[in-house]
Amino acid sequence: MKQENDPDELARQRLLILSSIGEEGSGYSRYSAAMYLHKQGMLSLELLEIYRRCCKFDNEDPNELARHEGIKTLCESELDIITRNQE
Repeated sequence: MKQENDPDELARQRLLILSSIGEEGSGYSRYSAAMYLHKQGMLSLELLEIYRRCCKFDNEDPNELARHEGIKTLCESELDIITRNQE
């Protein structure tokens, strides 16, 4: 279900989903951003599940796991395009 989103909130979520691997609390930050992006129709259910599985492990890279499992990742350039389109 896509909802109207605030460009400032989208920018905050972009920063969260790009949190540094290994940073304390980053797994949960990435997952919360993934839930937001999924709700906005910008992230697949399959990729959301990857972020959920990785959220307890700050050192786990969800994009690496997604690639390993053959799931399309959300790359930084796609996030830039999404952010620009919302402004």
